[in-house]
Amino acid sequence: MLLALDDISPVFNILASFFTWILLAGFLLFPGTFASWKDEPQGSPQSDILSVINHVSLYVIAFICTGIGACGMTWLWWRWQNNYIWITNRVFVPGCLNSLAGVVSTLSSVYGTQAGVFGVTETSTIIVTGSLTVICGLLVVVYEFWLTRNLKLEHDREVGVEMAGKHGEGVMRGKRLHHNREVE
Repeated sequence: MLLALDDISPVFNILASFFTWILLAGFLLFPGTFASWKDEPQGSPQSDILSVINHVSLYVIAFICTGIGACGMTWLWWRWQNNYIWITNRVFVPGCLNSLAGVVSTLSSVYGTQAGVFGVTETSTIIVTGSLTVICGLLVVVYEFWLTRNLKLEHDREVGVEMAGKHGEGVMRGKRLHHNREVE
């Protein structure tokens, strides 16, 4: 899998960055849709801004950005499903961190401007961002600590234990098995 990383086209790296970024953009737009200015008097700057925002539904734009990001990440997961290292590093970890940023942004907006009151929009936003945080986090755990670890153990049995040296160079440590006998 490590050697296959070199053969993955840079286009897929760019797409992974784009899809995780557009997901983050959608998550950061959601709190902008919360209506904290609805009680402002007519003619105030806040009510003027709110009337403009109501014409272009920021919620729909945020939802589209989030949908594009999630669909693109799912497609990349399917496309590179056999390269655990790539999808973990390029899709799941950034997706988890960006979703977590969406959760933090939503909570700070609700508690900072809404006095902690959750409406329908706020609730749906926290459900979407929280769900994607949990999903991506679980996928990181499964791929990094279970699937990749099992491959590493198999590799260590066949090749031997390889470790990073003092300056990052590869160093062989331990013994390996060669046709059911130890080789040093």
